Amino acid sequence: MSFSYGLGANLKLGTSQKLTPQMQQAIRILQLSSLELEQEVATQLECNPFLERVGDSPEQAENSPERTDSLEWTNKTELPPTESMTDDDGDYDYDYDNEDSFDKLSQSGLDDTAIDTDWDNIFSQDSTVLASPDTSDYDDHEGQTQSSIQDHVRWQLQLNEELNEIELLIADYLIDAMNDDGFIELDIEGLYQSFQTVCQFYQLDNAISKSDIESVLTTIQECDPIGVGARDLSESLKLQLYEMNCKTPFVQEALRILQHSDLLATNNISELLIRTQLDISDIEPALELLRTLNPSPGEHYRKSQPKLTNIKETYDIADVLVTLLSNPTQSAQPNQENEFALQQMTWQVELNPDTLPKLRINQKYSQLIKRGDASDDNAFLKQNFSDARLFIRSIEERNNNLLKVASCIVKRQQAFLLYGATAMQPLVLKDVADEVGLHESTVSRLTSNKTMLTPQGLFELKYFFSSSVSGVDGDVSSTAITAMIEQMIADENPKKPLSDNAITDYLLEQGIDIARRTVAKYREQLGIGSSTQRRQRY
Repeated sequence: MSFSYGLGANLKLGTSQKLTPQMQQAIRILQLSSLELEQEVATQLECNPFLERVGDSPEQAENSPERTDSLEWTNKTELPPTESMTDDDGDYDYDYDNEDSFDKLSQSGLDDTAIDTDWDNIFSQDSTVLASPDTSDYDDHEGQTQSSIQDHVRWQLQLNEELNEIELLIADYLIDAMNDDGFIELDIEGLYQSFQTVCQFYQLDNAISKSDIESVLTTIQECDPIGVGARDLSESLKLQLYEMNCKTPFVQEALRILQHSDLLATNNISELLIRTQLDISDIEPALELLRTLNPSPGEHYRKSQPKLTNIKETYDIADVLVTLLSNPTQSAQPNQENEFALQQMTWQVELNPDTLPKLRINQKYSQLIKRGDASDDNAFLKQNFSDARLFIRSIEERNNNLLKVASCIVKRQQAFLLYGATAMQPLVLKDVADEVGLHESTVSRLTSNKTMLTPQGLFELKYFFSSSVSGVDGDVSSTAITAMIEQMIADENPKKPLSDNAITDYLLEQGIDIARRTVAKYREQLGIGSSTQRRQRY
């Protein structure tokens, strides 16, 4: 279904409606990688004369006083031994999923800013690689993976410890049916019938009901990005409206319009007026609100990730850099004896200085604004000035929060950074969200499309999150178990490859009690065939 929304692309709303586009821009900037952010900065520099890069005008830099409306710093923090990460970076600490937090950002001089959102320009298809110095302190690593919308949703559900095995099975089936826009174009009855075959295959004795499917579908629709998991465009837009601030005007009117999506798709405004019983004064701003929504939640994940070919390109693309400053232990493997020494290490975590945009407000243009002048030209200047300030502050918050989240990850995953995947610790979004004081969905957005360059190589931030499996000595990360299985198979006798049962028994000896089918699932995720297939290949 395609909605044209042809009733005037230039409709303007009152100031009470401006909060929603501001929040949408701030949330979108949270999700951008350094490459995408550089492209966004380039776009904003072209269209907003109030924005300029620091250093573009040396003469102005010498004569201009210091201002807070600038963005020029290297975000860095050190994690001393046994000391938790604290937030001393910047004056702001906002959670964009928290209404009060965003109100604070608006009150910091940005509350009069309006942002026009064009559905065709929500995400750029291009990115720019910035130049950077050579680095040789890191191993080349294939840690980065291309993340589709399906992968992104599946990753969030795998960290949801409230889902049981049956619900995860349903979720896998639903995600497999998800298209690249993030929609699941199947009705509940059709899904239920399809699951009868699944039940028979897994010998579940019809254990899956329609209510089970509806419940899991609702859980998927609660994932990031907002609007994902809908069965059509209309439902996706409704999900986005439901998530809006309760104070946002015209939400109810927009929902009434979506009840007649066939008329909306054909731009039949006269019939909409009759069916919805709304006045034209309500229809127009409600349609404008609908235009600010994202018609394709999965669009951002359709872009391909750059392929890394050498160390320099790896450095160029990294959002976060991690360096070990002190290492009192040289042990090759983690164990009980060196656990204390592990706590004595000092790490430096910083945002890649070569990818941090350095922006400020152009003083010459800002001096042109006249107080009390209600002319269109002065209104245009004021609007661009506010837009520029909001853009700078949004980037500042993206950087500050990204550093906090990355520092928390490093503190939790020190063993992995030293010893590799078999030492990965269980970590879920809630753990990080609670420690840094952000909402889980904000942490999810911050870790999307971001990479961290570590002594172990380059990894997506998502890689450091994994569910836990109970073990004799405590919970074990599913990532660590997968790495152990991979290592066991790599070391096996090719003439006598290990069966899944044999691997299960070995893990049990190590205090890890998981089912054989779980071992098979992890093995298949690694792209490794069964013992029979490996023996035949040999």
